[in-house]
Amino acid sequence: MNTHSISEEPLKKKRRKENKDDKYHTNKKKSLGIEKNLKSQRTHIPKFRLKINGNAAALSTIENERVPLVLTDIQHLLLHSLLGNLNLSQPPRWYVIDKCNHVSQTTCLIIEGISIKHWEQYKEKMININRICEDFVEILTPSVYNGSLVKELALVPLSETEKEAIIQKYGSMNLALDIRKDLMVMMKAVFPINDSFSEINYKESKDQFPRTQLILSTWQLIEENYPVPLKGKLKNIYSDYVLSKDEYKSVTPDSPMFGLDCEMCITNVGSELTRVSVVNEKHEVVYESLVKPYNNITDYLTRFSGITKSKLENVTKRLEDVQKDLQQLLPPDAILVGQSLNLDLHALKMMHPYVIDTSLIYNFTGERTRKPKLKTLAKEFLNEDIQSNKNGHCSVEDSLASLKLVQLKLSKNIEFGDAVHTNRQSYKENIIKMTTKPEYALSIFNHIIEQRKTSLVVGCDNITGDYHTYLTQAKDSLSAQLKKGKPKKVKLNTVDTVEDVISTVSNAVNDYNFVMAHLKLDQTDVQLNDMSNVDKWVETIWNSLKQSALFVIVFGGTATDNGVAMIKVKNNKTL
Repeated sequence: MNTHSISEEPLKKKRRKENKDDKYHTNKKKSLGIEKNLKSQRTHIPKFRLKINGNAAALSTIENERVPLVLTDIQHLLLHSLLGNLNLSQPPRWYVIDKCNHVSQTTCLIIEGISIKHWEQYKEKMININRICEDFVEILTPSVYNGSLVKELALVPLSETEKEAIIQKYGSMNLALDIRKDLMVMMKAVFPINDSFSEINYKESKDQFPRTQLILSTWQLIEENYPVPLKGKLKNIYSDYVLSKDEYKSVTPDSPMFGLDCEMCITNVGSELTRVSVVNEKHEVVYESLVKPYNNITDYLTRFSGITKSKLENVTKRLEDVQKDLQQLLPPDAILVGQSLNLDLHALKMMHPYVIDTSLIYNFTGERTRKPKLKTLAKEFLNEDIQSNKNGHCSVEDSLASLKLVQLKLSKNIEFGDAVHTNRQSYKENIIKMTTKPEYALSIFNHIIEQRKTSLVVGCDNITGDYHTYLTQAKDSLSAQLKKGKPKKVKLNTVDTVEDVISTVSNAVNDYNFVMAHLKLDQTDVQLNDMSNVDKWVETIWNSLKQSALFVIVFGGTATDNGVAMIKVKNNKTL
């Protein structure tokens, strides 16, 4: 008997078991490591979702209740995806991007000549777009008023170097957009404004900066609940409202300002107008009238309005009479000034394009949502006590106070009396200091300085010529502001065919942080074949995108119909 072989057998079995156990634990560790890694990747995947304003514009909302977005909203999204959450002066108004700083790349496909009507007609056939995209929103685009999509999007800063210069100048990208945006572009989309411009004598003005910089933009009017003549839900709500003029002139730094204030009462149908006052820039009362509501008054609100039953007893003037009076009084480029003027315009049931709201241009807290009272503003900046009469407010006094506040601000600077802008100014100064100290700059702006981004705009020669002008101007202007460093690659690529645009974009998306493809369909009648091609283009570009890339598709609309925007962040579920 071989005792040696007998004694080794259990040892061999034990070693085999140990090796098996080691392999098991090793594989388990690898499996757990892979699982942990995948879990980590999943937690860092950005996710796009709509907020209230986005849902109001979503195609899933019935047309009569839908409130379209504007192209500035899309521009904000593109900038946000490139910049991350850094330097946002306020949260986006219509969407949220969770884990925004992990967006790996941004691609935007713009197709002019396709409208919301074309999408609705052929959407069932758009297999790829329906598979890829989840969020579809209606947008009011320049095509509706024969404007230029290029002009609306060309000033998007396309490199980190340029963005750094913009931030140094303005404090944040949001504020830069608000200041730089052409006010009239969107105004012409919704109000009947002709293209004639009056001669501007701004050099002779006493204003220290153009008063047009204080006027609310169209999207701000919508956001602040001002009556605006858009279609959909707003059209239904404001169906009995009138325009302050049949046709407007383009507003300029010379356009006249009028202070406006109204007093209201409560009737059995709600709040209604009882008094209106208008003052001019010389502080003269140019219009003053009591107004008698048609409905039964349940509360005169005397403690606020000063209106009593006896004061309205012999009044014959009605709301429509006041509307006609104001339509005749106001010039076509009048700027209306007031405190929370949206309430006054709702009381008048009138819509007006040019508004300066003192509750928005003055601010104590640095938060736009926390609005100061007119009485507080008058005391703090004008050293005047208003609304002190126990018998109620005086609309002449309030309208005059608002006008004086605007005139005071215009005599100073745009930052005066506004903590939002003051914070912006301080932030700007801090950034300039930090960029001169690398040890501080790297800790906060390392992703800006070290990871300077590159961009590519691709199109055929019927579109890139327009881009060239704006990009050259933007690059020259912004490079001049920046004293150090060279701008990163910002490339404009002109190709021969639409297919070349798509293939160029597909091959370039992984080499550039931001890629914009812009196509213009010249067909007067878009057919199924055209839409099928679009569906294939979207699929081709989508398949070339890497994980966590943001894809934005914009149908530019036509002269008669709005456009559509579709948004999706790529993740494993939609590969």
